[in-house]
Amino acid sequence: MNTIDQNVSFSASAPEHSSTVARPDWLTAMETGGLISTGDAAPLVGRRRFPGQAPPLEARQVPEAQQVTEALARATRVVETLEKRRSGTSGSSAFQRVSSPTVLHPEARAGAASLEQRLIERASMGWNLATQAQVDAMGWRNYLGQQLEPEQLDNSALEDALFENLPSLSLDPLERLLAYEGQLVLLYLELVFATYFRALYSTSQLEERLVTLWNDHFHTSISADFGLFLKSDYEHDTIRRHAMGTFSELLRATAHSPAMLDFLTNDSNVAGNPNENYARELMELHTLGADAGYTQEDVREVARCFTGWTFFDPRRGPESFGRFLFLPRNHDDGQKIVLGNTISAGGGVSDGDQVVDILAAHPNTARFVARKLLVHFWGYVPNERTVDAVAEVFSSSGGDIRTVTRRVLSWYDLAESTPKLKRPFHLVVSSIRALFAGINDLTPLVVSVFAAGHSPFFWGPPNGYPDAEGYWAGLILPRWNYSFDVIARGLGLDVDLTWFLESSSPEDLVARIDLIFFGGTLSDSSRAALVGFAAGRPLDRATIGETVGLATASPEFQYY
Repeated sequence: MNTIDQNVSFSASAPEHSSTVARPDWLTAMETGGLISTGDAAPLVGRRRFPGQAPPLEARQVPEAQQVTEALARATRVVETLEKRRSGTSGSSAFQRVSSPTVLHPEARAGAASLEQRLIERASMGWNLATQAQVDAMGWRNYLGQQLEPEQLDNSALEDALFENLPSLSLDPLERLLAYEGQLVLLYLELVFATYFRALYSTSQLEERLVTLWNDHFHTSISADFGLFLKSDYEHDTIRRHAMGTFSELLRATAHSPAMLDFLTNDSNVAGNPNENYARELMELHTLGADAGYTQEDVREVARCFTGWTFFDPRRGPESFGRFLFLPRNHDDGQKIVLGNTISAGGGVSDGDQVVDILAAHPNTARFVARKLLVHFWGYVPNERTVDAVAEVFSSSGGDIRTVTRRVLSWYDLAESTPKLKRPFHLVVSSIRALFAGINDLTPLVVSVFAAGHSPFFWGPPNGYPDAEGYWAGLILPRWNYSFDVIARGLGLDVDLTWFLESSSPEDLVARIDLIFFGGTLSDSSRAALVGFAAGRPLDRATIGETVGLATASPEFQYY
């Protein structure tokens, strides 16, 4: 079994929650956005119900505080299940904590970040000493090779705990709709908690980075009509399952996904009245890129190819909800011409699949996806030489995502990579991974990320959360609030400060913080600022917590 994160664990305890739980701002935002209602008979979700449904499903609206309390109780049961495995009852040690990480002397890694450290930062949700020790033992090539084979890594304890204790993950879309109507906050939190747990504790950290990328690239929002009921299957069965396959397989899976068909309203795309939403985003956002060799006529022809693709058929009843369906009666079966390629009449459902093949093999798609991968892993403005090289690997490998990712994370390219500002979710997860912190209560983390504008799956437009420094740099106050409210005060966290409390001086404390968070690579100016902050104060838990919080607000931690 892989032990990449053997130093990371949950705390099995959770705080008491009463019916007077404070109403977080993100719940208000969900209500404002139309996702939830405080009325006695809340709308199903979004703006539509099943056509012909009689009588309509009426929501059993559970008070929000009760839903939050239940969600946190289920998260606690996830923790307890993991702790049983950690203790050996189920044979897993993936979540064992190391209380005093003294395997390296505070000065052992001083200096500029090594390429191994940079690889970890780019190929995971956050560098920490445990992963660094593993890379040091395995070597760059073996570590990257292992991360590119996630099916060989053991995440069974984590996945079992999630599916056993977060019931919505195991339901099909109709079951989920019937079970959670009126409990949309609970449904959303189960999905979000699973996302946090995987990002924090999965041994397949590179897979988590790619899942994050593809979730944005092929974005669907929970604000769609049935988006919240379809999102779990989309994230797990569409994105996660194909994240390291071929791009054409991933593209085809998203095209067939009920979540995508719902989000871009392809269920209303019918012969004689084509809906161009999916056709346009398929070319502009998923494959070719904006203004990259296609015309409005191509958009119309692609839309015709996807007529009849839907996720619900009123003639078959509610049981058909949430499944890919092709309705021949709604399909335009005439000849189409897409990017100069003739799609013969009478092709039926294969018309859309032929479009997928055409777009996946197009050279503009190779360049567009190559650039997207480089922006995600390498830096905001990759040079054209590297884009061309990665695009060539994309084309020659048939869009094999593992092969292309290996090229993007090559030693010589990472040596030239440029700093990236962590997006809020990444920032929060990386701080917890660095601290080897347990979690008593996920609420402060969820609220912090939401306040910073990055709550998972909450983005509305079809382009996914921005991967741009300028966008996130303008939201700096919530980052500082997280550092000083959550990290410094330990809100919701179980942090072992024993090793820090053994510090003999402010300089020694900062050296230990430098090791834990930065591998000994903290700049002289930031080191001096931290020493100056701690100087003249007792080196007690309050001072240590505030100094650690200040360290997470430093440029070196905000960027990677």
